[in-house]
Amino acid sequence: MYAEAVLSVFSQRYAGARDKFISAVETSSIVERVNNIVHPVRGPKNERLFCDIAWAGSPKAKNVLVLVSGIHGVEGGVGSAIQSDFVGRHRRLPADVCVVMVHALNPWGFACASRNDHEGIDINRNFVDFNAKLPDSTEAVAVWDKLSKKTDSIELIGEQREQFDKLSQGQYSKADALYYGGEKASWSRQTIEDLVAQLKPDKRDNVIVIDIHSGLGPYGYGELICDHPPETAGQKKARELFGATVTEPALGTSTSGVKHGLHDYYWHQQGDNVCFLTLEFGTFGNQQMLNVLFADQQLQHSGKIDWSDQKTLDIKHAMQDFFCPAETQWQELVLFRGRQVIEMALEGLTTNANGS
Repeated sequence: MYAEAVLSVFSQRYAGARDKFISAVETSSIVERVNNIVHPVRGPKNERLFCDIAWAGSPKAKNVLVLVSGIHGVEGGVGSAIQSDFVGRHRRLPADVCVVMVHALNPWGFACASRNDHEGIDINRNFVDFNAKLPDSTEAVAVWDKLSKKTDSIELIGEQREQFDKLSQGQYSKADALYYGGEKASWSRQTIEDLVAQLKPDKRDNVIVIDIHSGLGPYGYGELICDHPPETAGQKKARELFGATVTEPALGTSTSGVKHGLHDYYWHQQGDNVCFLTLEFGTFGNQQMLNVLFADQQLQHSGKIDWSDQKTLDIKHAMQDFFCPAETQWQELVLFRGRQVIEMALEGLTTNANGS
């Protein structure tokens, strides 16, 4: 069992999570630099919000591990804990390896306990070409219209998995519905594009990206999801690094279905030396997830978010409790799996760096 001091890296709230991450980074012997990127919108207490990007090890290293937290705002507490734990535990890194930690990619969503960003965009459906024809939203919107007839909840009926996959694949025509990918590149997407421009993946030997999420799948289980197309270099690298724990939506082996506009796809375009995986920690099931998301979606689009109102607080606390449960058993499972995945990734990068 993990000691209470170890689990103290967890925080459901943005301010606490950022304080812990920045404290860990500032006292770390491996962090070379930190970029504090200011978000254009302030938080619920009129506080400034940041996406903090910390570079551990030499930024010029040929092998890079990128750890991303909080692309889905309220899910940020999970990734933040893993990032803070990593920084606090490591006193050195393998030679020619750099670890880049993107903390709170969607800081507004994290601070406001929402999955979306300040414009109502699901950032993980936003990585599409907005100058081309957008993915067809017909199926997703049809499922949404069917399920959201009630005013207080969503209820999956009939073929639950099929309905959920259609709804969650992403849509681009209904801004007040779940999984809306937006009509332009979001602030968070631009932040990733700026990072990639700095990182220059094509100049590196190997880049592994681990994007940390929560909410989907069995309680406490950390599923490694690979959205690289079958038979590509990225898919083969994922299997080589992580073995049989890797699941693939394209092959029907994952709790996740095939989706539009994923963060993954942008990194896929950077070259065959890039391997992207989503590390998804399950909590309390799809039905409960849709209920808390639906309540928050209605609140966000009502234009009446009152942080002194008990109903607002109840909705926000339900979001935090679902996506980052303050339960010892769950937190222990998360840290164990987070450490395991990171060490496997570092081992893979070290093997490549040594040329063996």
